[in-house]
Amino acid sequence: MLLRRRSANKNSVVVDYRNLHSLLYKRPERRKVLITRRPPAEVTGRNVYPIWITKIEHPGGIDPSRLHVLEQMVWDQMEMNGEIDVIVDAIEYLMMEHGVEQTLRFVSRLRDMAMVMNSNLYVTVGGGIDERTLALLRRLVE
Repeated sequence: MLLRRRSANKNSVVVDYRNLHSLLYKRPERRKVLITRRPPAEVTGRNVYPIWITKIEHPGGIDPSRLHVLEQMVWDQMEMNGEIDVIVDAIEYLMMEHGVEQTLRFVSRLRDMAMVMNSNLYVTVGGGIDERTLALLRRLVE
């Protein structure tokens, strides 16, 4: 039996969280949607639309329990701006809130949306994810 190799999705990448700054400044003319735990005042970069994941009520914040709203916000930005960069910088936090399986499903939906809209998806990770989960994440995203 022959197994075909999956073609790599060059528009979706898992990157080290320390590269966030370079992602925000890469191709400054391109719109970026940043899903993050950082308050909007701390987000720098031209053409960046921050979505702050927080449990406090704030006009720029989204409760982490509302993944469907977060997903819709990203989709709306894709429809309004065409090809964009979606950067998920809160993956460990979402995993703590929802568990690994539900978070990976969410990331998979974002990847599918990015593919359909010819956009890029970047997921930043730190040391808080075990090797097995990181391997699953890379397999889903890349």
